[in-house]
Amino acid sequence: MNPEGEYYMSLNIGDKIPNFSLVNYDRETLQSDDFLGKKTMFVFIPFPFSSVCDGEICQLRDNMDAFKSAETDTVMITVAARPTNEAWANHYNITFPILADFWPHGEVSKEFGCFHDGAGISLRYTYITDENNVITEIIKSDEIGVERDFGAYKEKFNIS
Repeated sequence: MNPEGEYYMSLNIGDKIPNFSLVNYDRETLQSDDFLGKKTMFVFIPFPFSSVCDGEICQLRDNMDAFKSAETDTVMITVAARPTNEAWANHYNITFPILADFWPHGEVSKEFGCFHDGAGISLRYTYITDENNVITEIIKSDEIGVERDFGAYKEKFNIS
């Protein structure tokens, strides 16, 4: 945590992601090792059903073909409960995993270094990994209420 006691130090490019096991909205348990052998975007978000998070999830959904063309899977992680994530996925027709980092609250977000203690939420960080679960890029927003710059995704994945 920083001196104000609110933020954890983020993982960096070149770091391997921590081991984790979380439940998807469809009740399937996914582990970090399930993503070995493929490039993956781990997208952390603070609030399902909020205007900014809704906008971000829809942008990701609408550009899924570009991510798949780049052979990159998308996984969203939030501290919301599994039933909330299920309702959110159903509402927006989401087919990629939305994992619940609900209990112990925010534990995986803390291990990635993108948890805000004061607000009890995941911060807006995307960790893009290679086939060995090593971080190759980080896309983030420094403000809870401000979406990540989708231009960074467009540049990384050649989206027009």
